[in-house]
Amino acid sequence: MNKKILKVVFVSAFALVAGYSVYASQQKVEMSDLAMANVEALAGGESGTVKCCPDPGDECKLSSGDILEGQDEC
Repeated sequence: MNKKILKVVFVSAFALVAGYSVYASQQKVEMSDLAMANVEALAGGESGTVKCCPDPGDECKLSSGDILEGQDEC
């Protein structure tokens, strides 16, 4: 009888600890502003091909300040 109660207590304690661990690991984690900026910068290039058709004498500037050169003609 004592062994049976001890098993039940042990299994219950194990289940409680495991359940709390799962609960704690699923809590929302907020990213810092720097990490979010990095994610946005990395994802920015995934929108497809950049095509630029400037007027004569103009150039294509990205928001980063880079200038696109050698673009296909429009």
